[in-house]
Amino acid sequence: MKYILTLIAALVLFGCTESESPPLLYHVEEKPFDVKIPAKGELFAAQATAINAPMSSNGMQVIAWLAPEFSHVKKGDVIIRFDGESMQVESKNKLNELAKTQQDMLEKSGALNKELSGINKDMIMVDQEKLFAEQFSIEDERIRSKLEIIESLQNAEYLGTKQDYLNWKSDSFSESAKGDMGLLEMKQQLHQTKIDQLSARLSQLEVKAPHDGLLAYKVNWRGEKARTGQTMWPGQKIAELPDTSVMKAKLWVIENEAIDLGKGKKVSLRLNANAQQVYYGTIAAVTAFPKTIRRGDPQKYFEVIVELDEQHPDQFVPGQKVEALITVMAKKSRLIVPKQSVFSDRNQSYVYLYKSGDFIKNKVEIGQSSLSYFEITSGLTSGQEISLISQEKR
Repeated sequence: MKYILTLIAALVLFGCTESESPPLLYHVEEKPFDVKIPAKGELFAAQATAINAPMSSNGMQVIAWLAPEFSHVKKGDVIIRFDGESMQVESKNKLNELAKTQQDMLEKSGALNKELSGINKDMIMVDQEKLFAEQFSIEDERIRSKLEIIESLQNAEYLGTKQDYLNWKSDSFSESAKGDMGLLEMKQQLHQTKIDQLSARLSQLEVKAPHDGLLAYKVNWRGEKARTGQTMWPGQKIAELPDTSVMKAKLWVIENEAIDLGKGKKVSLRLNANAQQVYYGTIAAVTAFPKTIRRGDPQKYFEVIVELDEQHPDQFVPGQKVEALITVMAKKSRLIVPKQSVFSDRNQSYVYLYKSGDFIKNKVEIGQSSLSYFEITSGLTSGQEISLISQEKR
């Protein structure tokens, strides 16, 4: 009997507890409400001199050395040096070939001059012999016999023919020698042209600073900066010398959080290196379409450019990481409810209004929204209570 009474008491207590248990409700009231969107990004200079890989006919080049990032460089300082080992070896080989060709030219010129000198000597000797034969020829039969006279005439004729032959040989040899030397000179010119080309390309292996400035390396589409051993295309942007007197911020906002972004919206920023200091700015531009910013990350972001209200050259450095809050809607007292309490059916928003222990499906109009709350422009009044969970099928 005692056991039965205890069980009845427990059931009565459970029933009272169950009936008095309040539903999961939210008390609707006006509260200070603003909409701020988080963003991350970095500082950059409004104006900067681009540093590109040299335009070379050699195609892609490999970086051999880089000056330290954010170092102050002077005009003419070497910023980037590309690998030129293969060109240096080729240049050395061409210099050796040029020296060999020049030696061949000297040897050929000496041999040709020696042979031409021999021909000239023969010509001088024949000229003298012919002159002597003509001057001292005696055709008087009383002094010399006819046979001697004929032999003397034949000798003079022979010397004349030999003289003509030597003249022809001299002219022919001169033309041949000119052709041989011309061939060697052309070969020498080809080697010299190739050496000049290699020297010009080797001079392009060093990229120098066009003026004084702070060196900052650019991030490519994969989010990577230039590094030693990396291959670069001709004309590819590698770094820049920014003008740090005017800095801006480049922010990235996740696609599904980009609510009502627009030019003129106020922004507060903190440097990761100095989170206590707050800086302020205004949105100057927003990209029309979102894009990925990291390789392998499918998440898309809107790019936002912010003009800073104040410049701090002693604190702002290009590439510094920042975290920001973009104020889409200024703080004001508004009627707001949690997003989880608002439901949608056929493009109509509604809430479950709690009245006299029952829930009524109540249509509402939504205004601005933050990441957690909706502004209610009509359909609810301050002091009412709504369910935080769906009451469908309850």
